[in-house]
Amino acid sequence: MEAEDSSQLHEVNDVQSHNCQSDETIQQPSQDATISNATPQCSLTGSKAPPPYQGVYLHPDYMHYNPQYGQPQNAPVWSLAQPLPHVMRSGMMSREDQDQDTEAAAKRPNAHQDQSPAADEPPTEHPPHNDDLNPEKDTPEARVAKPDERGFFNKWGEIRHKFREPLAEWLGTTIAMTLGLCAGLQTYTSQNQAGSFPSLAPAWGFAFMIAIYMAGGVSGGHLNPAITISMAVWRGFPAKKCMVYVAAQIVGGITAGGIAYALYHDAIVESSVSNHVAQSESLARQALLTAPKAFVHPVTAFFNEFVGTAILVGTIMALGDDTNAPPGAGMQAFILGILIGVLVLALGYNTGGCFNCARDFGPRLVALMAGWGGQLFRENHAWWIWGPWAADITGGLCGTFIYDLAIFTGSESPINYPRRRRKRALLIKEKNLMRKFRFGRRKIRDVERAVWEVEQ
Repeated sequence: MEAEDSSQLHEVNDVQSHNCQSDETIQQPSQDATISNATPQCSLTGSKAPPPYQGVYLHPDYMHYNPQYGQPQNAPVWSLAQPLPHVMRSGMMSREDQDQDTEAAAKRPNAHQDQSPAADEPPTEHPPHNDDLNPEKDTPEARVAKPDERGFFNKWGEIRHKFREPLAEWLGTTIAMTLGLCAGLQTYTSQNQAGSFPSLAPAWGFAFMIAIYMAGGVSGGHLNPAITISMAVWRGFPAKKCMVYVAAQIVGGITAGGIAYALYHDAIVESSVSNHVAQSESLARQALLTAPKAFVHPVTAFFNEFVGTAILVGTIMALGDDTNAPPGAGMQAFILGILIGVLVLALGYNTGGCFNCARDFGPRLVALMAGWGGQLFRENHAWWIWGPWAADITGGLCGTFIYDLAIFTGSESPINYPRRRRKRALLIKEKNLMRKFRFGRRKIRDVERAVWEVEQ
């Protein structure tokens, strides 16, 4: 009898050790493994980040009731808070490489089934404990805290899992712009009694730093359509996600504009009444909207935004380049906060220092809904289009182009494609566009032959 009890006890211990690591295992990783995996660090930026669970307490049953925690992230994350991922793009791969990948996939079972990235799949439930087979634990009270068979506690958990990235991007943009807009409204409505332009610049910088720390590990914390579009063109960020991110950032800008306007509505009214002007002409306008000064030439205003965004996005690519000199763990967001503050200080006077399409469009739409008039979208020859959108997006693309042309050596950038494969990538995009819009489909039948004809 004692032998049977001892054998059952050993089985339970084995299952529990398989299900979740002990506190000592999590908090104190093997010293031999640390030594064997260590690599010499000869950089002034410091060593690599520690393991994600080092020093974090986990209850022995925590993993059982929270199966989503600690799931490996197999999908790349283009985050501003860590080095950018290295991916293989279709333009870099030759036709022979793609044929080999197709043959290898055909040899695997279920190769022709639709496969989605591991990050998009719902997390699986952790293997059950032996104690879970106990009928006493099958009561309604015991089942309350258990996730369902897909690892979700409720319906919202499933919805959040599907839209976690755009939700994080929306929340980060909302937080960053709410803090920045409120700092501006406080400064201008108080007529510089509760702030000044030199204090407004670091407020915008550290507002985006906080937002990147909040959303960087989930969505990447782009918070700017110019950054997202530049990532898609030069670093392989998925084009389908690009539009979703831009939409989330615009919605975040609208949300932030509404919150800031509601919080400072009384101050805006007081400022307009004391100066005997309409709200749309009050000092609050300078905080909510960006616009070139009356003496600034349109070309100067365009290139003011162009150069500022080029420096911003080019520096982001440099911070994410692990072959250059990336900062230590967790320092990217802090450096970007300082950079944004410097850009506002150096280039913010001529146009208001936008450098972000959503930063201008969201509050401008809120001001329109507040009754400031439709002239907001017509003034300065529709500045909101050729300034915050056209200048910022082209500036971000150009800034990354210059960095890749001068420094970056990764194969993600089209700058580093071989000459033949660059032509092949352009022809593939042209063919895909023809197929999508259903015109000229017979012009490019064989891409490889078309490339050969171009080279002759």
